[in-house]
Amino acid sequence: MNPFELASVLIRHKRVIALCMFGVMFLTAGITLLIPNKYVSTATILPSGGTDKMADLKSLAGLSGLVSQDESGSELYPVILSSHTIRDAVLSTDYAFVDDDQKRHLTLPEYFDQEDPDELRRALGDITTVSHDKKTGVISLAVETEYPAFSQAILKAYLGELETFNLHKRRSQAGERAKYLERELTQCKADLQRAEDSLAIFQASNRDWMATSDPELAVLIARLQRDVQTRNQTYLYLLQEFEVAKLDARKDVPVVRILDQPTLPTVKSSPQRTMVVLLLGMLSLVGAVFGVLVAEAIRRSAKGPDGPALETFRADLTREFPRVNRLLGRISAGTRDADPVGK
Repeated sequence: MNPFELASVLIRHKRVIALCMFGVMFLTAGITLLIPNKYVSTATILPSGGTDKMADLKSLAGLSGLVSQDESGSELYPVILSSHTIRDAVLSTDYAFVDDDQKRHLTLPEYFDQEDPDELRRALGDITTVSHDKKTGVISLAVETEYPAFSQAILKAYLGELETFNLHKRRSQAGERAKYLERELTQCKADLQRAEDSLAIFQASNRDWMATSDPELAVLIARLQRDVQTRNQTYLYLLQEFEVAKLDARKDVPVVRILDQPTLPTVKSSPQRTMVVLLLGMLSLVGAVFGVLVAEAIRRSAKGPDGPALETFRADLTREFPRVNRLLGRISAGTRDADPVGK
């Protein structure tokens, strides 16, 4: 068909095309009205912990795989927030919030209407978004539910569980070093006390040890004094290192540095009803135009020398897709009725 014939066909079937398009749009609008509004609460976490000063150089050299991560930093926050440990704690919380000036209590199993642990974790993951900007190190966290205050409460629970995990469950190298030094310090203190007791017993049994001329006695007392002095120096060194390690361990605990606290959303995030209706309206318009053109091509081909082959094609189409074929038949019948020349 040339452009003028194409335009003529579309004009003749403008009502069918418009009916299909607006019918789909009205149906879509009705369905989207049944979908409840969703509200997203967001929070932002600043990076913390040490950074690898050679990271940029390693990346330029193509050795990005060798860039080390500081286990006390915030690079692992997305992994921690997505772990079963954090999600199970968030799922087990009883949330109290205000919705439409009414105080409500709701748990996530009640909200999802689900009791299976795996399904609950999956459902919580579906409403949670964790993103990490590798360039700035900033972590964004978002939760979407049907209630604005509920989304905010869940997000606060996430941040609280992250802080608890950092303080009580996360271990760093400095913390392990402090534990090791504490064990060694306890053992060294016991050894020092035994050495001091041995020296005191020897001195008590040899009261004239300072004025003695016995060389064996002098060697023995010197050996005991040297042992006490050595163990005392070791003890003092370990004590100093232990105090430093304790300070490092306290500094090494990653602090959750929150830039933006969980927000209380006032504007719905979904569904985007207007966008969905317009999109499906455009798709239905394209589909209706395509259907009209196919029906017109079938009608015109039926008059040509390929009529028997067309009838075979229509028989196969009727057998495989009866509904589609009936629709095309109705459009073709309407075309013949509207075209006096075709009669």
